Amino acid sequence: MPAKYVNLKRCFIKTYGCQMNEHDSQKMNLLLHRLGYETVDAPEKADLILFNTCTIREKAYHKAISEIGRSAIFKKCRPQTLIGVCGCVAQQDGIKLAERYPHIDMVFGPDQINKLPNLIRKIRSSSPRPSPIKGEGDIGSPPTLEGEGGGEGGFERLAVALDLINTPDEYNFLNDVPDKVESGCAFVTVTKGCNCSCTYCIVPSVRGKEVSRAADDIIDEVRKLVRAGLKEVTLLGQNVTSYNPPTPPLEKGGKRGLTGLIKRLADETDILRIRFTSPNPRDVDEELIREFAENPKLCPHIHLPVQSGCNEVLKKMRRGYTREGYLEIVKLLREVRSGISITSDFIAGFPGETETQFEETIDLLKQVQFDSIFAFKYSQRPGTKAAIEFDDSVPVDVKEARLERVLSTQRKITCAKNEALVGQIRELLVTGYDRKNTGRLMGRLADNRIVNFAGNINLLGSIVRIRVRRALANSLEGEIIHDNNP
Repeated sequence: MPAKYVNLKRCFIKTYGCQMNEHDSQKMNLLLHRLGYETVDAPEKADLILFNTCTIREKAYHKAISEIGRSAIFKKCRPQTLIGVCGCVAQQDGIKLAERYPHIDMVFGPDQINKLPNLIRKIRSSSPRPSPIKGEGDIGSPPTLEGEGGGEGGFERLAVALDLINTPDEYNFLNDVPDKVESGCAFVTVTKGCNCSCTYCIVPSVRGKEVSRAADDIIDEVRKLVRAGLKEVTLLGQNVTSYNPPTPPLEKGGKRGLTGLIKRLADETDILRIRFTSPNPRDVDEELIREFAENPKLCPHIHLPVQSGCNEVLKKMRRGYTREGYLEIVKLLREVRSGISITSDFIAGFPGETETQFEETIDLLKQVQFDSIFAFKYSQRPGTKAAIEFDDSVPVDVKEARLERVLSTQRKITCAKNEALVGQIRELLVTGYDRKNTGRLMGRLADNRIVNFAGNINLLGSIVRIRVRRALANSLEGEIIHDNNP
């Protein structure tokens, strides 16, 4: 091994996009920790920099590409720094990334994070010779590179570690768990990939076909996490309600699939709270709905992406359900679990969406009264059916105006729902410091609402009682009930 690689012991991972990417980054941190790396909070401190990227929306894609381009400057002071790109942009663009940015040492897809140690060893043994950096270059493109050795941009690179295979049979769910779960909450992957064919979505091409993890492995991981301090688990998958484990079949009390898994976790582990995300409404059946009534460990919250309130648009999206079917699911959920929180996703300005069709989405928002939503303007993604077959006919200014109407309509609903909670006493899992770095603690109610409050850091990872004192647009403020015993 070249001498300059002996002390590569600091890593930095920049994560973009969804909860699946967040979970993948946590698993990569664990793998790197086993190799002796420590995590640092800034890329300039690191010997290994990884960009875990998202391409689901155009904005996330361009942001990642811009930062990848600028990252060449980190080799100026630390020529031995390794830089890798993983996640969905890596899967989508592949070797083109390495060709465009010669300072990149490895490119690997989301199915290959378990191979990260081997990729690092491969690139070290290839003895790449980075050249000094002359200037920073333009934002979004690599800095100007100059030095001996030739090659594009002044790099002579013997190899790029590249691994983009998307073969379900090769996929390995990582079983490593941290020694301590300080926040009390964690993601556990139960499926990867997606077999749905939503016309706007690039996930199947960058995450591959659906693969379900063995139920016994999931239960074993949750048990280990509970011993490390886990109180709340979120079962994770691109389409988590399609969970269909391999043999032997999962059966507990006649329940199979995701419902059976939730039942087994509640019965066979000491976990206190169970969540799952994200389901496709077309796969939400009566058995799963009943589990919200029968299982007190299943949190009273469901994120149920609808995308549009118009049947014609839903059909063009190939979502597999109707407006009426979605409303029936909402009705049944609220009948079986009083106070259940329902959140959702929306796309504004899908190709061909008329003003009348958009008004049906606004009407759905008002009818359902969601607790909160995520909403985005439509962005065309390469290779999707919508990009190939539909003209992106809705003008950008119209998309933006529709998006703002969706958000402003929901803002009023969320504020009213939050106001109704003022004065109530609720149980809360303390997960960390508040996101505005005010020194207060932050926690999550069972219904998924965020509460910020003043408290001792010793409460981190514990469940306490909180009185809601103030409602804000996207969160709550509270005070701790002092008879808690942390």
